[in-house]
Amino acid sequence: MAFVLDASVAIAWVVSSQATPYTQRIRLRAKREPYHVPAIFAAEVANVLVVLERRGILTEHGSEAAADVLSRLDPIVHDLSLGISQLRAVARRFSLTAYDATYLALGIELGLPIACGDRPLKAALRKAGIKLA
Repeated sequence: MAFVLDASVAIAWVVSSQATPYTQRIRLRAKREPYHVPAIFAAEVANVLVVLERRGILTEHGSEAAADVLSRLDPIVHDLSLGISQLRAVARRFSLTAYDATYLALGIELGLPIACGDRPLKAALRKAGIKLA
């Protein structure tokens, strides 16, 4: 079954310190099932890699290698269908960042489970009636 992929899970595919059995299972699913991401996915992934590099968790070479691997992913990318006010309302209703709200909104719109590792987003999934992938 298709699912929405959160950036935190994709990062765990290339940063071993972030990996868990759950993220490894999702990686296997992504090899055989379609997965969807909001258009902000690339920017969010790039930001996380830069932050991990600044914190000394990744070297510049490691960050570059991770970016190379992640840039070869083939998700189904969706433009943001919500305006600023609507996205703000989703973020406020579910106590999320606007970034996480885009993943939740996409999952709701497509009626798909979401693969995520963030506690606030997981809590929002339960509240919204969306399954964890």
